[in-house]
Amino acid sequence: MKTTRARQLYAALLAVSAAVSGAAVHAQERGYDVAAARQAWVLNCMGCHTGDAHAIAGKVPPLTGELGHFVRLAEGREFVMRVPGASNSSLSDAELANVLNWLIDTRNADTRPADFRPYTAQEVAAKRRPALTDVARHRKALIESLRRIGDTAVADQY
Repeated sequence: MKTTRARQLYAALLAVSAAVSGAAVHAQERGYDVAAARQAWVLNCMGCHTGDAHAIAGKVPPLTGELGHFVRLAEGREFVMRVPGASNSSLSDAELANVLNWLIDTRNADTRPADFRPYTAQEVAAKRRPALTDVARHRKALIESLRRIGDTAVADQY
């Protein structure tokens, strides 16, 4: 009986290990390091955007389910890098690219465009600054652009 239980536990551990390895390979293929992204999220983003990235209604915009819409547009892709919290964060360009790729892949898989190109450190370095000074105006313009192309899923207000 002990041998059967040990075999079951071993099989379960192998399955979990394979799933974790598969997720790590998927993350690497998508251009991010899961552990580093989670750590950067906790230390730099979670305080305002909350642990699940749903944010604080009326005060801080959600990142879950919304970033995928914004990155459909070149201006939206840049917007995500230039919001003050991202632009002025202590994250390096590579770390910011890593967090953005992780957020888009894990919190925006349903809204991520099929042709999404992962952010790179070089792209972030070239476009992250200056930080936007009127985020609400830029966000509103992006939402209007999204509406013009038929994407009506992003809320007008947060």
